This record gives sequence, C-alpha cells and structure tokens, in this order.
Amino acid sequence: MSGISPTVLTASYAGLIAVNAVYGRGIFGVRTNGEISAAYPTNVTPSGPTFAIWGPIFLLQGGGTVALASGGDAARMALVAGPWVATWLGECMWQGVFGVLPVPQEGSSAIRKLASLAPAAAILGAAHRQMLDAALALAGAPAGGLVGTLVVDFPTGLNAGWLAAATGIGMTLVAQQVPPLQSLASPEAGALLVGGLTAYGAAATISLAGSPATALGYAAATAWACRGIASESAKTLPVVKTTAALCAWVAVAAGAFALAWGPLKR
Repeated sequence: MSGISPTVLTASYAGLIAVNAVYGRGIFGVRTNGEISAAYPTNVTPSGPTFAIWGPIFLLQGGGTVALASGGDAARMALVAGPWVATWLGECMWQGVFGVLPVPQEGSSAIRKLASLAPAAAILGAAHRQMLDAALALAGAPAGGLVGTLVVDFPTGLNAGWLAAATGIGMTLVAQQVPPLQSLASPEAGALLVGGLTAYGAAATISLAGSPATALGYAAATAWACRGIASESAKTLPVVKTTAALCAWVAVAAGAFALAWGPLKR
C-alpha cells in the first residue's frame, strides 16, 4: 500500500492546481512562468504553446484523483498515489524556486541565479524519478479498466516524459551560468542533449510496454517536446531544430513499438 489516504491525495491535487494557478496567471503579483522563461532562453526551450501540455496532464490527473480517491481502483491507488503526491510536491517546490529568479537576469550575479536554477533542476529530476517509478509500477501490474487506463496510466506516462524534457532544460540553464560548463549550453550540445533525452525516452517507453497507455503517454510527451523545440523559430538554431524534428519521429516510433509489443509482453 502507498500509505496515502484519499484525503491526502485530493488535498495534494488541490494544492497543485492552486499553486499553478498563481504562477500561471500571475496572481498576487508574482511573475508568470512564461515571463521568467522568456528572460532565461536556452537552445532547447520549446515554443511557448508547447507548455500547454500541462493542461491535459493536470486535467487527466484530476480525473485520476477522483477515480482513485473514490475507491474505484484500490490497486492503482496503492501503486501511484505515493509517487503522484511526491511529484506534485516537487512541482510546487519547483514553482516556488523558479518563481524567485531575478528578471531580467542581466545585473544579477551567476551565484544568485544558480541559487534558484540549481535546486530547480534537481527538483525536476527528482520529480521525474517519482513519476517514472509510478509508470514502471503500472507497467508491471495487471491491466486495469478503461477509466484507469485513461486517467491514471496515460497521464502518468505523459507527466513522466514531460518532466524528463523539463529536466534537460533545467540542466542547460545551470550550465549557462557556470563558465566551465557553458559549452554544454551551446547549440551543438543542445542537439546532443535532445538526442540523448530522446534515446532515454525511447528506452523508457519500451520498458513501459507492459502498460500500453503509460508507454504511449511517455512517447507522446517526448515527441511533443521535440516538436516544440523544432518549431521554435525565434531562438533555436538549425542544428537543434533539425535534430529535434528527427527525434520527434524516433519518439513516435518507440511509442508504436511499445503498443505493438505490449500485448505480446503481457
């Protein structure tokens, strides 16, 4: 058992939505994520509309929260409630840390910026690991019903895949502020990072084949992130865009393979 009660799961989801509403709309005078991201561009940051993926993630997880907290799927509650709550806590912590970055960044010391960027990247990585653990648990569990597949399995993979991409952006932001690491933030390094994360995502997608919906969610997030990088015309250089466009198809192929292999694996 996860040890997470329905009340804790529901309250955690409500807190997640509240925090994201504040930073998404700039309530209480805080800077929005869009404003901060615009002040801290990287060679691997997707176009603005790409971040709309958070909408389906949160919406589907809301349905999953209702399904799990109502007692409709005790088996999945035991598997994912703990990692979901831990991930949501990490996402809220990331909002708080990222939200205090100095804007504009010019005039602020690298140390000040790293004081926010380094923990933000680490939090994203830890949150990805938590959601990936939930995805792997689902991949090893018996197949569930249609509702669980739609609002638990799929968004778990979607969230895990997107957090992997976000972690890559976070690492690049850190590299930009550390002179010995700045070569890792170059366009060529960005292309290698996109390729590496796509290879990692393909391996993760295939490892999740035991739960086709979870694998599909991970592949979809990876492909969506790559598509967003490839479509960013303002700041992204051709070497990164070309690599990202190719990697989007690699992610799609990994998802198709997982869907075909999943029933055989089970």
